[in-house]
Amino acid sequence: MSEDTQRVSIHGRVFQKISIDDKIYLAPIANDDSEEDRLTAQHDILSRLFGGALLSPGLRLRDPQKILDCGYGGGDWCVQCAEEYEDCEVTGVDIFPMLVVDQPENLTLCGYNLNDRLRDPEVFQSRAYDLIHSRFVSPGIKSGRWTSYIHDMRLLLRPGGWVQIAEYYPLIQSDSGRLSDQAALRRWWQSYEASMRRLNRDPRIGRRLKDLLTQDGYRDVVVEVEHLPIGGWHSDPAKASIGRDAVAMIGDLLESLGIWPFTADLGWTAAQYDYLMREIRAELQNVELKLYINM
Repeated sequence: MSEDTQRVSIHGRVFQKISIDDKIYLAPIANDDSEEDRLTAQHDILSRLFGGALLSPGLRLRDPQKILDCGYGGGDWCVQCAEEYEDCEVTGVDIFPMLVVDQPENLTLCGYNLNDRLRDPEVFQSRAYDLIHSRFVSPGIKSGRWTSYIHDMRLLLRPGGWVQIAEYYPLIQSDSGRLSDQAALRRWWQSYEASMRRLNRDPRIGRRLKDLLTQDGYRDVVVEVEHLPIGGWHSDPAKASIGRDAVAMIGDLLESLGIWPFTADLGWTAAQYDYLMREIRAELQNVELKLYINM
């Protein structure tokens, strides 16, 4: 299939055609210029938030031989991982296998639908990975798939291997308590969550991950809830700087997550959605609201 037949333009954004046709991944792909820029900005912001570390502070990883990145998006995380662990084989899988510039020799990228069992021997190796990384894949994972997805990852780990999972909880919070229920951010969330539930997705999956991991037999399960500030309101100068840069990125995130569900599922016009997004971006810039997003 050619690149042109793989992609489809919806309201000026680029989606993967098969993902839209089969309702797999309902957000713009990394091949979309705006989404590619957002993913790069997101990686930079999260890298600063976590002190440049690829891994959680409590995760012990020494001389890894194989690392798997599920849902690699624009490739920023897996490229950095391959560069930091030059002797490690890094594999990235994504529903849309986007090529990356200056791909390290120890990095392999391939297309895969994470709703399918992780059992294809041409892609995955059983009991082989020191680390499996899964970040922000909830828009593409069906609600009923999470139990088996977590189980599949455990079967791919070598003894003593680790899984690191991160998901947004896209209900924007206010540290000042000034964000009303009538705010555009709240209205966006109410409509988005309703659409995602109808489309068999769980936008609150982050809250269930600990139970799912524990029930499947994982050990040493640790949950870390990180607050990403939106705007320069934080008393910590470093986090205030991160927050200022996060304003545009979070606005772009909400726009990307919602454009297809709002227009195709909820029946909004593109003009109606654009108007809501203008309201949202104005709220995101309001420092008095002291906004943040959990992940």
